[in-house]
Amino acid sequence: MKLVRTSHFGSLRLIIALCLVSITWSLAVHADDHSEDKKKILFIAGDTKHRHGFHEYKAGSILLANALNDSGLPVEAKVQWYGWPKDESVFNEVDACIIYADGGGDFGEKYAFLDKKVNEGMGIMFMHFGVHPTKEVAEKYYHKWIGGFFDDDFSVNPSWVAEIKPRNNHPVSRGVGKLTAYDEFYWNLNFPDMDECKHCYPLATATPTEKNMIRYGSSKFWNKKAADKLGTPQALLWCSDPSKGSRGAGFVGGHYHRNWAIDNYRKLILNTIVWVARVEVPMNGVPSDKVTKAMLNKNLNRPDYPEEIELPTPDLLTQEPGKKPVLGPDGRMPPRTPRKPKKK
Repeated sequence: MKLVRTSHFGSLRLIIALCLVSITWSLAVHADDHSEDKKKILFIAGDTKHRHGFHEYKAGSILLANALNDSGLPVEAKVQWYGWPKDESVFNEVDACIIYADGGGDFGEKYAFLDKKVNEGMGIMFMHFGVHPTKEVAEKYYHKWIGGFFDDDFSVNPSWVAEIKPRNNHPVSRGVGKLTAYDEFYWNLNFPDMDECKHCYPLATATPTEKNMIRYGSSKFWNKKAADKLGTPQALLWCSDPSKGSRGAGFVGGHYHRNWAIDNYRKLILNTIVWVARVEVPMNGVPSDKVTKAMLNKNLNRPDYPEEIELPTPDLLTQEPGKKPVLGPDGRMPPRTPRKPKKK
């Protein structure tokens, strides 16, 4: 009797052990399958000659990529910094490429490579100076990729306090509350006519006025065409959204690195990035940890710079408006008088 019972329990143990092995193997295979299902997002972060705390493309891209990788969403984000990747295999199976760089990246002949990838279905997004390539590149690629670009003939680069309004009932607006930020927000951009791009539309707008204009930007750009549009809503974030194929987006902010510490500012862009990659945006938006001062000061272009970047403060939103420039006969802002060198 005892032998029978021992044999019975021995068989039972064997069956249980085999089941556990099977379940473990199944879970492992499922986990591997899940990792393969992740959408791949590649950031290309450019170098810059701008001052400390401005155009921190590398640091900003790493901060956003880390947030995406920690979000729990089926995404895998990587960052390539300071120029075009030496190994172009990094683009293999990439679902969305985010270009955060001066001059649209200044990629030369490599824009044709990007065009091939976009035609194959890769989403693409440009941020800040990334939306300002040469006009030749912009007219050849940007209109069809993302719908709009900074045009030297009439676009402007002022720094102003924008009350940003995301598009109602759109995935990129999910979880985004009231959002006001001071940044170098370009506007009066070059967008195609509806006939040229029926699937292009703004994702977030704000209205520049004389009251919220703090700095009118470069004398090279301020012009009458832009001045006449003060008081009218401007697209700060926009997209090309075909029913099939690659999505594209452009965002004019991201000049001041500190703004990535603004929760709703960061959420709006994280939402847009995953949407461009054709990932479902959670109902409360892409989650991310609060950005601390220590996080802001990691991976900077000049890590040995003596001053740390500070978190954004409310006083940035209550600055005195700048003096509206007087335009010349050509409708342009006269060049600023060069500063005289200091006497020794």
